[in-house]
Amino acid sequence: MELGECIREAAAAGQAIYPYGGGTRQDYGYPPTRPGKVVDCRSLAGVIDYPARDMTITVQAGMTRERLVAELAREGQRLPVDLPAITAGTIGGALAANLSGPRRYGFGTLRDYVIGISFVTPEGIEVKGGGRVVKNVAGYDLMKLQIGALGTLGIITQLTLKVFPRPESSVLLGFGINAAAVGPTLDRLHASASRPIAVELLNAAAARLLAQRCRLELQGTDPWWIFTGFEEKTVTTRWQTDTLKTELKTAPVHEWMEWTGPMSELVWQGLTDLPDAGTGFAIQASIYPSRVAEFISRLAALHPDLVIHAHAGNGIVYAGFPEEVSLEQARTWLAELRELAGTCRGRVLIRRAAVDWKASLSLWGPPPTDWRLMRTIKATLDPTDLFNPGRLFGPTDSSLGIAG
Repeated sequence: MELGECIREAAAAGQAIYPYGGGTRQDYGYPPTRPGKVVDCRSLAGVIDYPARDMTITVQAGMTRERLVAELAREGQRLPVDLPAITAGTIGGALAANLSGPRRYGFGTLRDYVIGISFVTPEGIEVKGGGRVVKNVAGYDLMKLQIGALGTLGIITQLTLKVFPRPESSVLLGFGINAAAVGPTLDRLHASASRPIAVELLNAAAARLLAQRCRLELQGTDPWWIFTGFEEKTVTTRWQTDTLKTELKTAPVHEWMEWTGPMSELVWQGLTDLPDAGTGFAIQASIYPSRVAEFISRLAALHPDLVIHAHAGNGIVYAGFPEEVSLEQARTWLAELRELAGTCRGRVLIRRAAVDWKASLSLWGPPPTDWRLMRTIKATLDPTDLFNPGRLFGPTDSSLGIAG
């Protein structure tokens, strides 16, 4: 196997291996700690097996997300996980970075759909876990180890995914609200008889950015916007949208907008790509969903110029700062945000920062309770730190005494 030989040669020469897919997440995590080889995985782009009636597909990890969508669409199926950078990004890269989007509220993330995986170890051996059928108990659950590992545990070569029929109807609703109504409106959505698969909260700056990217005309000057989606049979989505509008009649909701068909897909993708739209310093907070309204209110008060976008139903908040932020400002603001997140029972990580800042910033925040376990797994599966050395465990995350 050519890939295995490449890895064995690099290991023998003491070089590192840097897997490369679509290049859409190369700035995520810490910079490399030593020279090595970049292994371009985009030639691993074939369909291995697609028994459509079994609702599974096995593909090579270098397949673009756009091609995967097209392959499934031919059989009237889909993977119901929103993936950003759909044209360039690969499915293996999406798994390595644990990417998702608005639909995670209703359908979950990639860890809910990967049932089989193959990856190459530091010895150049391809290891397999799981299988190609939905009900299988084959081997250890190696899929979970690779999800979010940023390519530090091996090079993913194949994935088997559960897939589902495409819905008959997809509808997105958007409406503006004032700041005081954010919390009560989110509570109403949570208690609604309708069952939205996405609840997205945007401040005015984020809504303007979305409108610009998707060529939308958002009416009004409300400081916050909520986008909520429904997918099912046409009669069901119509009942759900009518039900939600009736439930919110007494709420201070302004400028109802509705998108269906190709336009709804454009807005879905726009919401999926929105957290990566900026170029400056950016953070991601994970907090209790019940504390989202409190957190974003205090966040906006601290920094009025932020672009704020939240998967409100999941408690995930993205915030982008202006490009002209200095390192000292970033350090000060990061401390403020982590203190704020702590009061809302959450944590803050850095999504985007200048490369030369990362040595002095803790990208992931205080080590979680499973940090030592994660480092031990890395040391066990990749004892020579061959794959993406330093990318996950940086210089500011070495407090546990295990070499990064």
